[in-house]
Amino acid sequence: MKKFLICMLALLMLVPFFAACDGNGDDNSDESLDTGEYVPVTPVKDMGGKTFNVFCHDWSSASILGYTGEIMYDEENPSSVDEAKKRVVDYVETTYNCVIVGEKSNTKLVPDTIKNQVLSGSTEDEYDICFTGISSTAPLAIEGYIEDLKAISTIDLSEPWWDQNAVRDLSIGGKVYFTCGAINTYDDQGTWCMLFNKDLKETLNIEEDFYQLVRDDQWTFDKFVEICRASNATFDSDGDGDQDELDNWAFGTETYNVYVHLVAAGQKIAQKDEEDLPALTLSDETEATYTILGDVLEFYNDQSLVMIANAPPYSTKFPQHPWEETVHRAFIEGGELFYMCGLIHAASFRVMENEFGILPIPKYYDTQENYYHTVSQGNASCMCIPVGLEDTEDVGLIVSAIAEMSLQEVTPAYYDVQLKYRDSHDDESGEMLDIIFASRSFDLGAAFNWGGMLEAYTSLDVNVSSRFEAKISAAETAMNQTISNIVD
Repeated sequence: MKKFLICMLALLMLVPFFAACDGNGDDNSDESLDTGEYVPVTPVKDMGGKTFNVFCHDWSSASILGYTGEIMYDEENPSSVDEAKKRVVDYVETTYNCVIVGEKSNTKLVPDTIKNQVLSGSTEDEYDICFTGISSTAPLAIEGYIEDLKAISTIDLSEPWWDQNAVRDLSIGGKVYFTCGAINTYDDQGTWCMLFNKDLKETLNIEEDFYQLVRDDQWTFDKFVEICRASNATFDSDGDGDQDELDNWAFGTETYNVYVHLVAAGQKIAQKDEEDLPALTLSDETEATYTILGDVLEFYNDQSLVMIANAPPYSTKFPQHPWEETVHRAFIEGGELFYMCGLIHAASFRVMENEFGILPIPKYYDTQENYYHTVSQGNASCMCIPVGLEDTEDVGLIVSAIAEMSLQEVTPAYYDVQLKYRDSHDDESGEMLDIIFASRSFDLGAAFNWGGMLEAYTSLDVNVSSRFEAKISAAETAMNQTISNIVD
């Protein structure tokens, strides 16, 4: 990932910065991609007008702001990211003499579509490139419906337009069936972070400089809990005698974030051995896992400090939209000091009267060399290619071209404009985003969720050992079957 960021910054020096419109409202969206001094690496081939179909899972129903698609773009009300995507598609279509058609659907599930396409053996109107959630894609690898990307000679996963953390972490036995990089942006939206209300911090007279704590490697779980406890941020703000979603809270979160804290400690459900094969972490590091989860659960079960959106009483009170009615609303209205969530939410807080900042997820140990950040298993995109295509090598070439030029065009627009300057309100948050994206961690154990182990890591039940003991045997069996299917 460091290589990715270094190359991205180098490319930014070679590429003019693209603005959606100038101060006079002049639209610049019709400008074509100009590579300038940059010479593309991906070989050029005349595709003879061939159409390449891209299929995206539509996350609009799960997204605060909606979702245009990884290749698609909003032509009526384009953002700078949409304009960048259009420049990339136009460039690849012109350079490779091809047509790129994008489709997204929340009624047609991508995994089922891929399975049906492969089983039918039809080459008519087939999808060549697909984007869906990590947890939806993993079973396709087990069942043999998607290609090993490393086996496609026209895709070089070592190039900087691929997220090297994802390539490394998501491989099994040297094979990579799905990954992410500059070609998609919804994986960035699904990256976890910690938000804080800057105005509320000042009102509560909290003197610690959160950003400096991060720089000094002192932004730890214990420090975070200490600040929450000492802040007096939780109180009955409406005076009705009940502490509920309409009051003030030190911390707003959800049950999934129990697992996120574990990842922040450098732990995973499954680690990999020297042969690049997964093994359940509990088999070797049971004590460390239990200690971390014990501390997190003690804090999360303190209802005098923490509001958990999808846990009682809110999961019962708001069965349809518990997040929107509780932790999300509270942060927008200035009633929450900290809010732990995916970066997709950051853009929706532009309407806040208060200023907010972005922080990494706290480390567990102050001796950790790095911070670690997870990516949502269901609400973050990854790219895969179905088996049985007419010419997989040509598809790989188009994928590589889109990914390479996306690093030059889409990444600067998304990363520097949408995130660092548009969604965050200070330079320090931009600095924090650099740390967050450089330290993303992908967990095969969560991706494949063998034996339902992820649910065991996200439970609020303090009886940790009993629930893991009930699942570990089935998890090991399922994991070994995956290894057998993929490697043997």
